[in-house]
Formats: sequence, structure tokens, C-alpha cells
Amino acid sequence: MFIQSVIDALVQLVIFAVIPFLYWALKFKNQENFFQWIGLKKPVFHNKSKSIIFSALTFAILLLPGMLLLFVIDDKTMIANAQFATKGWQSIGGILIYSIIQTGLSEELLFRGFFLKIFSNLWGLGIGSFVQALLFGLLHGVILFASLNFFLVITIIVFSTLAGWLMSYVNNTLGNGSILPSWFIHSSMNIISSLLLAFNFL
Repeated sequence: MFIQSVIDALVQLVIFAVIPFLYWALKFKNQENFFQWIGLKKPVFHNKSKSIIFSALTFAILLLPGMLLLFVIDDKTMIANAQFATKGWQSIGGILIYSIIQTGLSEELLFRGFFLKIFSNLWGLGIGSFVQALLFGLLHGVILFASLNFFLVITIIVFSTLAGWLMSYVNNTLGNGSILPSWFIHSSMNIISSLLLAFNFL
């Protein structure tokens, strides 16, 4: 399971990073290194208490759709981290790779790193934040349309969109453009929901 988790994580990371990397190579290679440009840099918080409050709020809102899914869905196989269900301690390594690299890092690179930059350059930070967040929400909801009732899917989309917007706010308004805060929040949420599945709490 661990080896497969590593392979899956690397494949998804490459898929999610290749377009941002090519875009950077064509337009910004001579201005800034890729890691700085995409937001893999140390965050600078000018208001630490506000940053902590918004980070905690974002974590809670992002966790809600995951918990909702785990509570109401009888068939857990449709959930992305279902591979860890009832596996207990033997799944810990796989959970960390899945949560930190496969979903946390790859999705933050694409949404809060790349899409936010593109859309903000086109329409400004406010609209850019909303559009990337909406795409983030749709990613988490649309794949479930065939399996869940309409109201539940819309709820998941709304909460995921709100979380995506809040993560961009924490990164850009509070964290000076670093994606490390949202990567930490996103990864932590996925670790917790995966552990709940692994140890059969839900």
C-alpha cells in the first residue's frame, strides 16, 4: 500500500505541476525561480493572531464536507481516501503521502499557486480568488453527482469553495503569497479524515 501511495502521489504531483511549470518557463523563467513564483516560500505574517484565527476557521470549514461525506455515505469506496478504510496502523505511511503530497501539495500548487495567479492577473485578486475557489469546490463535488443526491453535492461544493477562498485569503492577504499555510491546512484535514477511516471511527 505504501509503495502504491508513493507512486500515485508522484503521478498526481507531476500532472498538477506540469502546466504551471511550463507556463512559468515560458513567461517568468528569467524573473523569478519556480518555487518562489508558485508560492513555495516562507510565509511572512504581519498579523499572527488574525492568521491563526483564519487558518483555524478554514480548517474547520474544509473538514466539514469530508465529515459530511463520511457520515452520510454508506458506500465509502466512492471517497478518495477510502483505500485506508479499516487498515489501522499499517496505513499511516500511505495516509501521510496521500494527504501531504498527493492531495495537499498537488492541489495547492494548482489552485492557490497557479490558478490564483492567472485569474488574479486577468481580473484582480478578489475575482481571481473566487474563481480558483469555485473550481476547487467543483473538483470536490462534480465527481460525486452520479452517486449522491443533488443537495448533498451542492453542499460539498459550497463548503469546498468557501474553504478554497479562505485558503487563498490566508496565503495572499495574511501570508505574503506563500502557499505553505494552505498546504498545511489542506494536508492536516486530509490526514484527520483518513485516520478516522483507517481506525473505523466513521
